[in-house]
Amino acid sequence: MIEASPLRNIRVAVERVVCGVLPLAPAPDVADLRFLADIEAGPAPKVWVDGNARTLEAMLIARARLDHVDGSLSLIDTHFADGRLRARARLEPATRSTLSSAVAEAYAAAGRPRRAGEYAAAAIAYADDAATLYRAHAVRSLATAINGEYRLSEESLRVCEELASGSGWDAVHPDYDLLLARLLVASAALDADTLDATAERLRAGSPGDPFWQYSARVAEAMAALIRRDYAEGMVLVAALTGGTESHSGHTMVRGFAQGVYADLLLARGEARRALAALEGRESPPGHALCFDMQRAAALIALGREREVLESTDPCIRLGTRHCVRTLTPLLVRRAVAHARLGNQEAADAAFAEGFALSERLGVSLTPYLTLPQPDLQDLLERMAQNQPASAEAARRISGMLALVPTREHLPPLPSLSPREERLALALRGPRSLPQIADELDVSPNTVKSQLRSIYAKLQVSGRDAAVAVLEAHGFYV
Repeated sequence: MIEASPLRNIRVAVERVVCGVLPLAPAPDVADLRFLADIEAGPAPKVWVDGNARTLEAMLIARARLDHVDGSLSLIDTHFADGRLRARARLEPATRSTLSSAVAEAYAAAGRPRRAGEYAAAAIAYADDAATLYRAHAVRSLATAINGEYRLSEESLRVCEELASGSGWDAVHPDYDLLLARLLVASAALDADTLDATAERLRAGSPGDPFWQYSARVAEAMAALIRRDYAEGMVLVAALTGGTESHSGHTMVRGFAQGVYADLLLARGEARRALAALEGRESPPGHALCFDMQRAAALIALGREREVLESTDPCIRLGTRHCVRTLTPLLVRRAVAHARLGNQEAADAAFAEGFALSERLGVSLTPYLTLPQPDLQDLLERMAQNQPASAEAARRISGMLALVPTREHLPPLPSLSPREERLALALRGPRSLPQIADELDVSPNTVKSQLRSIYAKLQVSGRDAAVAVLEAHGFYV
């Protein structure tokens, strides 16, 4: 499979890495991961045996842990098809289990939770001891959490706890996949204390690994958002997204951090800035990160409900290919937009679908994050009336909305035409109207006409009052 030259060094690194992802050994050293990630994989052997399968496993782990997503998927495509190795294999069950776990981890890192879940299930089936079963369930907990299946994720997290306790292990070293799963589950429950504890375990689990440290800071930023400590959250996220180590997070974790940043801005009432922060971000295939969903919350805050529907229509057309975790908040956002546009039947249908998904897969409060609570309460009340079987659950969520960070939303800003928006942006500052007219390359009379229209829409009588209303709505970035 690989060239034989530094074979001894490779074998030593392989053993350290494949043992390092089990609960009885420290996390793999970054130097070993980089060494193995740089090795060129050759053709597959005629028959897979434990030795070369462990080498493939280590190479997959190295690429996944260093965020070499394309490299890990290329290895999988070369050596696997339909959940099985392409070449014949004579492998011990434990080797099959840990190799399947490595493939599952690579798919999770790539934001493909359903394929990750497929291989995690195989890893569980082949596991023949507590350590390999722990590893398999840790990966399953991450795959299911990425897909929003929080009940299944918590089930695997409990299995890991029981294995550690029942095996009498003196020390269980932190498992990175398991900690990322805890981060996602705690975020869904808006559990800031668990997020802080997870951050501590990430920080201590592998002090020399920048990816662990990046994930720890993301957990802290999410905890700050939940506690409404927006200033602290903004400081944390600024370093995560714009610092010199911003490249040291995994693609999925970086995307999560970007979402936290947008939510922090929305919670502070800076909808236009949130929209600007998400500009140009494209969702990966399957939308395990769905930036269209993130943008929809900002558009709602700006009163641009029709854009919410237009921009998320492609997500709906994905159907079952859309990640469930991001589909649920997407449906809730579309429900709010439909309701504001008077499409009550469509609003009720979208909200009921999103609500049912959340209830079935594991209750999450994040679909309601930063959305206007009066709109949500109206949708919950209508669902309770229209679907008596859901009334108790609707009342429970209604009572929990006070826990959800949001801003006391003002009435939506009246819609301004593109030309009126250009003029409104120029109003703040010392420039006179003739200077603004010259800058916009229009006549002073045109400026006066557009200004009268803006004042009428904002229900104000002067420039200062108009600027004040626009500022209060987060119009200026």
